[in-house]
This record gives sequence, structure tokens and C-alpha cells, in this order.
Amino acid sequence: MTKATTSSQGPRLLKINEVAQFLRVSTRSIRRWISTGELRAHRLGRQWRIAPEAIEEFLALRGNRRGCRGL
Repeated sequence: MTKATTSSQGPRLLKINEVAQFLRVSTRSIRRWISTGELRAHRLGRQWRIAPEAIEEFLALRGNRRGCRGL
């Protein structure tokens, strides 16, 4: 996954499939973590978006720092 870049509109929010690919889990796992509140996400219409900072928080709480530098 590429490093999240900041544009003039603010930080880039990631799609569920991008986060799943980065964490090497299924999109179903990402959706479950969002629904249980383990992973912070923003709903834009019918789609979910996740901020890179939310992924870092999620990994820190789980005690798993795999890949944090790649965000």
C-alpha cells in the first residue's frame, strides 16, 4: 500500500478493501471491526472510509505494530 498523502482537501481516507489488503485480512474482518467499534471509520454515503491514524490506533491497541510505518 502506498503512503497516505495529504492534499489541499486534507488527509487521504482509505477504502475498506485498501485497509484489508494492507493488514492482510478479509474485508469482512474490517467491516466487523468497524461495527464493533474497534476500528474508527467514517461513513460517506453508503461507503466507509478509514483514516491512516485510525489504523495506527487500532494496531497499537491490539499490540501489533506490523506495517505502521507504511501508512
